[in-house]
This record gives sequence, C-alpha cells and structure tokens, in this order.
Amino acid sequence: MYKRFVLAPLLALLFATVALASVFVYYPLYITATPTEPKLVFDSGSNANQPDIGTGNQIQVSIGENKTFASITIHPTYQENYYKNVLNITNGDDNAVNVSIIFTSVDNELPSGSNVTMIIYCRGTRINLLNITLPEENKPIWIGQIDKDNVWEIDFYVYIPEGTYIMNKSYTAIAKLVYTPSPETPPSEPSKGR
Repeated sequence: MYKRFVLAPLLALLFATVALASVFVYYPLYITATPTEPKLVFDSGSNANQPDIGTGNQIQVSIGENKTFASITIHPTYQENYYKNVLNITNGDDNAVNVSIIFTSVDNELPSGSNVTMIIYCRGTRINLLNITLPEENKPIWIGQIDKDNVWEIDFYVYIPEGTYIMNKSYTAIAKLVYTPSPETPPSEPSKGR
C-alpha cells in the first residue's frame, strides 16, 4: 500500500510534465525590412587624393559606390603632420543625428611617443578632437550631433618623435561610424545585439 501512495504522485507528475511539454501555441508575427537610401554619407574632402609626403605618394581616399564606406591612407613623417579636410561626412537627412565611432581593430607599430588624432570640424567650428592612437576597441566613442544638411570635415594630426625608427612601421585602424536619431549609446557589436 505504501508503494501505491508513492507511485501515484510520481506518475501524476510524469503525466503532467508530458502533457505540458506537448502543447505549443503559435502567434503570427510579421517582420518587414524595407531598405532606404543612406542619408549620412562619406564624401572625399578637398585634399583627398592630393600629393602627400614622399615621392609619388598621395593622400589616398576611396569612397564606396553608395558612399557608406571610406578608406584613408596617409604618409606622415617625423614631427608634426597635419592633414586638412581629407574626408567629409554629409547629413542629408531631415533630422539631426548622433554620431559615434567604434574601433574594432587597431594595429599601432608607430614608435613610442607617436600620436594619431582625428579632428572634426563643421563650418570652421571644431566639433571634437579624438586621440585614436590606441583607442579602446569595441567601445562606442561619441563624436557629436550633426544637424540636417550639415557637412563635417575630418582632419588628421600625426606626431612621430625625431630620432625614432619608422621604416616598415605603420598604424592601421578599422572602425565603424555609427549614426542614429536616438540619444542612446549604440551596441558595440550589432551582430551580437546587447
């Protein structure tokens, strides 16, 4: 009789578990992704693809076909190097948007004491100055808010100390420019969400 009292609750629990596990409820959910033309775009600055330091070198700026990709190559030497208006960022949206940058990879082989800085201007007013020599990776860095129909000009400053070895040395950074109408901080890795 004792076995019957123990066995009955166990069987009831087993049947309840099986019964709950075999019930599925389906709700309809419609997801639509409708692409739109980009409103914040890259453009070459006035000094893009102009002569640079060194024989045959140019300030190389490549812009993607849809203006949502930019690649920049500069050739600094010792002491202070200032690259004015290399890249432009244009806001063609009807609203102001907040802009951040996320560095995903930085490989800095420049000599110790070197400095790489990105400077952002809008109509002659400095918006921000970012030391990008060794930025923290995968962390959004807020640049500022660009108003509708405004253009930001991007300058670069590079300092390399005298008396250091620079042959076959380089600085390479891969970053994502992020813009949003929201005041929230963007996710650092969009493919992984929060």
